[in-house]
Amino acid sequence: MDLQIENNADPEYIPHPETFGWVKQVHTLGPAGTNCERAALSWAMRRCQGASVKLHRTMEQAADSVACQDGAVLVGVVAYPHLHSIIYAHIQKMKLLDVFIMNTDNMVLASRTGAEPKICATHPAPEKLLPITVERRFVSSNVIAARDCAEGHADGCITTLCAAEKFGLPILRKFGPVPMGFTIHGPLEKRACQDCTQHA
Repeated sequence: MDLQIENNADPEYIPHPETFGWVKQVHTLGPAGTNCERAALSWAMRRCQGASVKLHRTMEQAADSVACQDGAVLVGVVAYPHLHSIIYAHIQKMKLLDVFIMNTDNMVLASRTGAEPKICATHPAPEKLLPITVERRFVSSNVIAARDCAEGHADGCITTLCAAEKFGLPILRKFGPVPMGFTIHGPLEKRACQDCTQHA
């Protein structure tokens, strides 16, 4: 049996630096201090220096906003558990434009009191850093995990070193930075949308 491989290679898939000059907004997961924000700022500085970074409560909300805007892209992260759902939910409006690797901030286990936690706030992506005996309380980002821990909604958290320090949380363990893949999603065609103003 002959195996035929269809060659759909797009010579424009690997972008040149000037390719993204049309980008005016870069949307991703917030709040301020997330690894996604760091990645968005880094990518924008290299690819579209005039673009602003917009932060959202969830990656899904960021994708919904980008799907209807001209001049906007989404910065996703390959560790996001539902990235595949975002891709297929917007398959008629968005496509993958770029991929890059960047280290995350130092990932840490922190606690409110300095004692080993029994309940930890964590985003679903890094939850495997926790022992199986620790109860998980899932939240929308590493920064929210640190905030919820500081506010007493959990004993500890998996978060970034930056977020733990921001909320004054004692560090129990450092896992180090993680080389991470980040994805850039944008419009199939760069054109204006009648409904964009409601998502701005």
